[in-house]
Amino acid sequence: ATEAPQILGMVSKLWRTVILGTPSIWTTYYIDKTMTAKGAEQALERSGSLPLTLQAVDDSSDVVVIKEHLSKLGSRSTRWRTVEVAHPDAAVILETSIPSALPAIHTMVVKATPRPIDLSRLDHHPFLPPLPPHPPVSLEWNVRRYSTLRQLELCKVEVKSSEVADFLDFLEACSDLHRLSLDGIWERDSYAAPRSITLPALRELELRGIPSSGVLKWIIAPNLERLLLEKVAQLRYWTPLEIGPRYGTATDVTLLRFSTLPSALRDIIRAVPLVSQLNLLSFDIRSPYALCADIILQEQTLPCLTDLHIQGIFSLHQLRKAVEVHRETLTSVKVHCLDLGLPEESLSREYVERDEALKWFKEESLVTFSVDHCRGIFGSRYWSHDDRRWRREMMCTPEHQTAAS
Repeated sequence: ATEAPQILGMVSKLWRTVILGTPSIWTTYYIDKTMTAKGAEQALERSGSLPLTLQAVDDSSDVVVIKEHLSKLGSRSTRWRTVEVAHPDAAVILETSIPSALPAIHTMVVKATPRPIDLSRLDHHPFLPPLPPHPPVSLEWNVRRYSTLRQLELCKVEVKSSEVADFLDFLEACSDLHRLSLDGIWERDSYAAPRSITLPALRELELRGIPSSGVLKWIIAPNLERLLLEKVAQLRYWTPLEIGPRYGTATDVTLLRFSTLPSALRDIIRAVPLVSQLNLLSFDIRSPYALCADIILQEQTLPCLTDLHIQGIFSLHQLRKAVEVHRETLTSVKVHCLDLGLPEESLSREYVERDEALKWFKEESLVTFSVDHCRGIFGSRYWSHDDRRWRREMMCTPEHQTAAS
């Protein structure tokens, strides 16, 4: 925080001398309602000519105060290296208070957080009217020049359909962009992009809240290493597409909420043939397609796969088949199972297939295997009538690991 050096300077005369003579201590500015204009000016002078880090992450701070402080710091915009904004009015702050030209910018994080609600009002007004919508903003991506940008994170900062082309041009101009994270920025009718852009320096890509398969056509990353994709929960229809070489070099892949769309899961897995670490998380175990991951991994061989994590499966027997397909390369498997893989046909049936799969995983010396229960929407476990028996026999206790011998 900006006031931290001042507080440390009160410890002793020696500490004050050291702190005042060390410019790097004064380069981080935490902008909130307690920050004064005098303190900010003193810190700027003491930071010398070093790059600056600006943080406005206090939800309770008045947007007017944040805008005033950023405006005063605008005269030093050539020294801005890191900008982090997390506020309900983040889009307004980006529009009005962050300069369109930042020649030394390295990292920019802009997140629109939920607007805080005064719970004390609920005692007198149990049915509060809806919060007013965010004011319309125009981020003018076509005039922003951040050519040195290496990391960009946008969360809930909407890119309107009329701005998609300008936004892609802006990204393409960031030739050194190394990490890109986009979370829920898509307007309802801005799925399709006018063209695809190539980002050769991009190593990490996160696309959260994907509303359509068309979003995957926005970016081509020929040197990608880490990929995270998360679809919106409402997305139930997927237009098949050939992702091709867009993400073909990714080795660390995480897919969230794709259990309801087998076609999407198949398209993406086919597009990352070099993946070594695959995480299939937040799978909806209520979906009739929840076991599609096991089947797809049996059909689609990944020759470099070493680590597999699946959250939400019905059958350990099917998982065993998928592991056997990748046995030559696979070294670690972690799964979260519904009732530890119990079949649904009959509660009185002897579950031979599950028993055989558990025994196989326990005796398999080449694969580290860990299993846990799936949890419900409120975090509670899905119990089965014979879970206690299996825990007593130490066959498959939660978080039990069968290490390689």
